Amino acid sequence: MIKLHSKSTALVVIDMENEFCKPGGKLYHSEGVDEVIPRLQHFLREGREAGVQVIFVQSVRFPNSPEFIRFGQAPILLEGTWGARLIEELRPKAGEPVIEKHTHDCFYKTELDPLLERLIIRPETHTIIVGGINANICVYHAVIGFHIRHYNVIVPLDCCAGRPAEREMLKTQMANPAYSYNVTLTRSDEIIFEH
Repeated sequence: MIKLHSKSTALVVIDMENEFCKPGGKLYHSEGVDEVIPRLQHFLREGREAGVQVIFVQSVRFPNSPEFIRFGQAPILLEGTWGARLIEELRPKAGEPVIEKHTHDCFYKTELDPLLERLIIRPETHTIIVGGINANICVYHAVIGFHIRHYNVIVPLDCCAGRPAEREMLKTQMANPAYSYNVTLTRSDEIIFEH
């Protein structure tokens, strides 16, 4: 079991948006997604009840985003569309910040670093829990971002959506000694929040 003090823990929920998580979304697939939603919802509820700081990350793109214009990718997650909205099951509550990002990286040209500073969430004092979608892309980039900033990072793999191979990539990479000294892989039911 991993015991975490609730006041020195933050839970970062990555990109749980309709485009990825709901039928009709351009990037939706049920495998490795549908079962994660209720797990993450339950874990989020536990964190909130314990007083853990929750931060949401939302991936948003614009029609003129380089990936569409320069690189020919099909437009996704367009600002203001249903696809870019966070799913109903995992909506932020009043006062819970949402960081908007425009690439896979939740730190690149976003307000995440300034937010962490304002909330006094520092590597020396806080543990960061990361979950969301997709395990091998945006969750991976978030974990790396916190890792290189020297946070203690916890990754409950059952709260990371993606196909089995995608989850395995995250698991394999983070088990490498280059990361494993400050990144811990676990399950959400192995985490206990203490007041």
